[in-house]
Amino acid sequence: MSDSTLTVERVSLRIGTFALQDISFSLAPGQVYGILGPSGAGKSVLLETIAGFYWPDHGRILIEGRDVTRAAPEARRVGFMFQDYALFPHLTVAQNVKFGLQFRRSRPRPTEHSQVQDLLARLGLEQIAERHPSNLSGGEKQRVALARALAMEPAFFLFDEPLSALDARTRDSLREELRTLLRELGVPAIYVTHDQTEALVLADRLAVIRDGVLLQEGTPSEVFGAPVDEFVARFVGVETIIAGRVLCTHDGVATVQVTPERRIEAVDHGAVRSPSVLVCIRPEDVALNRPPAKDSAGANQFPGRVVGGEPLGPMLKVKLDCGFPLTAFVTKRTYLDLKLAPGAEVVAHIEAAAVHLIGQP
Repeated sequence: MSDSTLTVERVSLRIGTFALQDISFSLAPGQVYGILGPSGAGKSVLLETIAGFYWPDHGRILIEGRDVTRAAPEARRVGFMFQDYALFPHLTVAQNVKFGLQFRRSRPRPTEHSQVQDLLARLGLEQIAERHPSNLSGGEKQRVALARALAMEPAFFLFDEPLSALDARTRDSLREELRTLLRELGVPAIYVTHDQTEALVLADRLAVIRDGVLLQEGTPSEVFGAPVDEFVARFVGVETIIAGRVLCTHDGVATVQVTPERRIEAVDHGAVRSPSVLVCIRPEDVALNRPPAKDSAGANQFPGRVVGGEPLGPMLKVKLDCGFPLTAFVTKRTYLDLKLAPGAEVVAHIEAAAVHLIGQP
């Protein structure tokens, strides 16, 4: 038995003008693996290839150590959850769940009725067993689709942006419910999304793909905190990206010139080999004060001026001119307390450990 539930080895596939290119990753038992990328990146094609809807031109796909590269979809024991959950509208909740039983592995079982009842109880669906999908909420549909997939005894789940068509409030609620269910069920899953929050909330490991190429893989904190290039940085929410040049490194801290008058210090992890760098600063890592700020002459303390603000739900995005463009996220309370209207004078502070450097050729 392989240590991985799923292994994708150097998979390449061309469909028309689009191509997946040399994709490799693995899914560990009990793990939720997020695949993040923009529309057209190849996320759904990759899922469909894993599910068996396409066969790769090159590479292998192994499920629990078994080579299924050329196996039919029904032979792969994969629970595929689509955006609309694909419930049968003419069947009740119990009948939808029962449908999945025909795909489970053959071995002695109790009665089908008992199996269905066990699954309904496991996902809290007993009280709505006789309803039809048209009479279910979004969360109920999600649980029914999970129960039907569980009836197949899948090796793992594939989720293709199941929350993308929902309004923001419903999406937030169902995202939390799905996270809880996946942790309780313990069934590994691959979750495709273009939404940063979903990736952070749901994924144990994360891959970013663009134009069929896997650009970066790691834990969510690694990918969001240390993007490998400018595209990944912008896609995972880095708002401030400035070209700079490393002047020196001392005691593990690099000093980077970003303008003739401004230098930024960053913790040097040894990954940058070139003096030319991109300086990346996430907006949530910028702290603001009104001058005079304590130790305002210290490292990474930049006097500046507010040039604009934008509401983002409970947060506000504040655009600053600190001799270079800088963006900060603040709460509404902070915005009001500091009177951060355009023209306000501020001091921005960024910890050196929060500054990420990307080496350039």
